[in-house]
Amino acid sequence: MGKGGAPVYIIGKQTKAIMRKDATYYRTQILEEGRKRHSSYTLEYILDQSCKAFASSLKGRKDAVKEILNSASKLPIPIDTDSNIYMMPTTSLKNKDCVFLAFHQIKFYVERDDKTFIGFHDGSGIYVNASYNTVDMQHKRASQLILYFNRSNIFGEGIWT
Repeated sequence: MGKGGAPVYIIGKQTKAIMRKDATYYRTQILEEGRKRHSSYTLEYILDQSCKAFASSLKGRKDAVKEILNSASKLPIPIDTDSNIYMMPTTSLKNKDCVFLAFHQIKFYVERDDKTFIGFHDGSGIYVNASYNTVDMQHKRASQLILYFNRSNIFGEGIWT
């Protein structure tokens, strides 16, 4: 349960994207395979609670990713490394246009005018207020993180060697 007694949304395999919603009650909009949900909790709170469901915190995940990627901004977040659930932001978390995209749900992304269209594996898609180059860089950074956590599975060696 969350702060107000309502259950907190936990990011899972079905999650495609989470974004801020400018409404009186709902603070986030969540896109899943086949449906759209709304939550009264903030984007940051949902990310933090999802990390905590998998034995960490948003701060802990961010601190680890800062070291791994040697960067401090627009960090992809490993929600559940065992299930390969990684969320990548389109902008800084503080930006009102920030959308967190589930890496495993992205099929393609293309530039359209001054935005980027994200196509998902289920045939749906959304426009994000970020350039193609920004989305591409975020996708590559998330890929680096996934490789880091799956190195032993891919190359048959320990991740700390």
